Amino acid sequence: MNTLYKTFFLLAIIIGVMSCGGSKKAEQEALAQARRDSIALAKQNAILPIQKKYGAILGIPPKKVENVALFEFIDEWMNTPYLLGGNTKKGIDCSYFTQYIYHDVYGNLIERTAEKQFKADDTNKFKGLHNLKQGDLIFFNKQGSEHREITHVGFYLGNDRFVHSTSRRGNSGGNGVQISILSEQPWKRMFVAAGKKPKYTNNKTAQNK
Repeated sequence: MNTLYKTFFLLAIIIGVMSCGGSKKAEQEALAQARRDSIALAKQNAILPIQKKYGAILGIPPKKVENVALFEFIDEWMNTPYLLGGNTKKGIDCSYFTQYIYHDVYGNLIERTAEKQFKADDTNKFKGLHNLKQGDLIFFNKQGSEHREITHVGFYLGNDRFVHSTSRRGNSGGNGVQISILSEQPWKRMFVAAGKKPKYTNNKTAQNK
């Protein structure tokens, strides 16, 4: 029985108790429980500030920002500068960033570089953008060719948006961790493929592949 139905059920009990001349104590207890259930239901339906923030950024209703842990992680890293080989808040590169997302949010330690993440046996690659889901990796190079080395990787969030650490300057004027639109240039031209990787597996051997 969910909270809403439970609340209605308790209110029905209250009416029954009152109509049958039940004790005042039973009536008060039923009313108190109904209030507690109403408060619990309100909390359950509450929109968190992080959901409002990233709902606006992604152009989706806040309720659809469901993976709160993911967006809290992203929020901690937003605007961190880009640094080739960097792996701290002082500077981070694209593949360290995606590696950290998979490790810290999903518990899966994926490969270190964009090229290795692309070529890994457990990366299920595809080109159809209609198949993109939150959590997919997106691979790029200057030529947009799968026959050239993959030089950049991002993490797909939904609604044509992805998060990544890039040396290119975004709308804010700075480089580093930012959210970009896949269908806009230069990302549309540089797109090679997307890839689905398993989550929640904690594959520690992947680090050295």
